[in-house]
Amino acid sequence: RKEGTPEKKIKFVGNIMIDTLDHNFDKAKNLDIQEIITQNSKLRTQNSTRSEQNPEPFPPFAVVTLHRPSNVDSRHTLEPIVSFITEEVCREMVVIWSLHPRTEKMLSHFGLLDMVKDTDNLILLSPVGYHSMLKLNMDATILLTDSGGLQEECTVLGTPCITLRQNTERPVTLLEHGGVSVLTGNDMPVIRREFGTALGRPRQPQRPPLWDGQTAPRCLQAIIDMQNAT
Repeated sequence: RKEGTPEKKIKFVGNIMIDTLDHNFDKAKNLDIQEIITQNSKLRTQNSTRSEQNPEPFPPFAVVTLHRPSNVDSRHTLEPIVSFITEEVCREMVVIWSLHPRTEKMLSHFGLLDMVKDTDNLILLSPVGYHSMLKLNMDATILLTDSGGLQEECTVLGTPCITLRQNTERPVTLLEHGGVSVLTGNDMPVIRREFGTALGRPRQPQRPPLWDGQTAPRCLQAIIDMQNAT
């Protein structure tokens, strides 16, 4: 509208990422957490996984993903986040961290990687595929991330989400707008406070308007209607 686009050329069709989620939900749901870890693990600490000979239900876990330069390119910013994860979150529950190449590079550059690898209750994974990440998200107790896409998936799955960003293009995912995500930036007191609050929040899946898995058909229909009108 600000660019002067005519109203008749604007169509609200929804979120096509949710079409993808709905289409792949059952396939992801049937995956096994331990198998995901076995296939993608960088390093398993002594107390971080179940015995494969005597499998038990996987314990409550948090999922972590970090990759944005604002969080990982400065030691002043990254080190407190890492300390919070290793010293506080890992005391509460198992942490599964899918390690982005950029983040791994910066952890190594700042001399933090060995400390991360030596943390009990922390499972480091290589970057995982879509279905594996969807399974981790749907089973996680909480997710800490700077990924916008995971913000959206958390909303539909109901997974409490601590979003380590100063702002978001997805305000509908935020708690104050009916979603499940809380923006914390990289402000450690805020991260710590919101993490504690989120652990006590019931899981509440949300479906914003037109997040119904039918965005692709609406896209197609809008294109057809526009072609017929010209």
